[in-house]
Amino acid sequence: MKLFESRLLVEGVRVIETMPPTLSTCNTRSKNESFESLLLERAQEQDKKLGISPFFLHFKKIISNLHLTLAIVLFISGGMAVRNILFTEPLTSVNFFWAFALFFIPNICMFIIWLLFFTQPAVLQNSSLTRFFLMLIKQFEARFNKNMHIKKDYQSLFLCYFNIHFGEYLGRYQLSKLTHLLWLSYFSGATLISIVLLATHQVDFVWQTSILSTEAFQSLTQLLAYLPQKLGFPVPSIDQIQQSYMNADNLSDAENRRLVWSSLLISSLLLYGLLPRLCLFLLMDYKLKCTKIAFRLDLSNRYYVQLRQLLKPNKTSLGITDADDEPLVNRAPSYIDHIVSAEVGLIEESYPIAIELSDEQHRLATEHLQTYNPQYSDLLINACDHKTQQSALAGLKESNSRTVVIYVSVNRLPDRGLKRFIGELTSLPEKEFQLFMIVENNHNLQRDSDWYQLANMTGIKLDNILHIEIKGTDHG
Repeated sequence: MKLFESRLLVEGVRVIETMPPTLSTCNTRSKNESFESLLLERAQEQDKKLGISPFFLHFKKIISNLHLTLAIVLFISGGMAVRNILFTEPLTSVNFFWAFALFFIPNICMFIIWLLFFTQPAVLQNSSLTRFFLMLIKQFEARFNKNMHIKKDYQSLFLCYFNIHFGEYLGRYQLSKLTHLLWLSYFSGATLISIVLLATHQVDFVWQTSILSTEAFQSLTQLLAYLPQKLGFPVPSIDQIQQSYMNADNLSDAENRRLVWSSLLISSLLLYGLLPRLCLFLLMDYKLKCTKIAFRLDLSNRYYVQLRQLLKPNKTSLGITDADDEPLVNRAPSYIDHIVSAEVGLIEESYPIAIELSDEQHRLATEHLQTYNPQYSDLLINACDHKTQQSALAGLKESNSRTVVIYVSVNRLPDRGLKRFIGELTSLPEKEFQLFMIVENNHNLQRDSDWYQLANMTGIKLDNILHIEIKGTDHG
């Protein structure tokens, strides 16, 4: 299974599983495995019980079939457009520029609309679009696959699949690829039918105008013919362009004029319609593959933060530890088949910084520091205002320590001021940062996720976060 599909499977487990995580974590795992590796293994285990992969494969097949159906419809539409424009009886002459405009003006307008949406991917994060596609797929399922859409978890898994594939992250490449595929199909049908019908029917191409000058049409024709001529396609000469004016008296050499104007129409459909859409389709397909490879789970999500404490705990304790204490996630122990114990301490020679701790929290941070790295305990600055923040920043710049430990209170709401200061710290080169969160009794579990998000945004690795739990007493 590809890494993207494995991560998608993890998301499928997340939408099915309740909060906090309640599914089994029974298999023995190595402490050396990364948290994401443990997530992927757990998802594979749960997939055998929940049957998520068949749903995702079914959604992929349904959407692929829908794309193929739309492409066939647009291919036929392109052929019908050529037939209606060029070969409607008893029509014997066609205004070349009118036919060209009917093909390319809608194409150019839709290209501009696509470009606007492509540069504003947040617009694609629309719940109405999601509900519309869910309704469309359900209608299709009800007609051709009656039992599928009534299965348990069908709707939640479809929304998960759709939001990842067509949401803000992948959506602009996925929908762009579809858009260019449809226009590619349209121009393929138009080009093919043009070749067939022009090879079997006689059509005279003319041009006419009431308010524009003759020179303007001649210049436009030469501009359109420049690239086809460079590639070896027959194109109208100046004399043939003049002779094709609808009221022209000289109608000699009609056969050659039909040939060059037909060649210009076919080459225009090929070079200005089909080929650009083919290149854009291939580009979007490549970008989509690259974006899938770069897809990452949001491990700062509250669900994953709590699940981390079950699969790969990153916590230690200060104070008296009760052997009968509940796990960090407040739920029935019967759900926990396997919990890896964590012995996490400080890396030697790590420079400490405390941010907006109370006096008691500062004392606890100092106690933790003295346990693992006593020679640095006197350097612990509690950065509570601009002056102390600048002092901590200056001390860090002068320090030779590669590892920096930041002590924070998990109950402190991370705001833009904290984000800015921590961002200043993490912007220093050649420094590795650890975030140690002091967790007191009855803390808000949502704060865990808030701090993980801040760490993620400021460049602190989520594996470098440690929960310091306070045991045996309440601290305000």
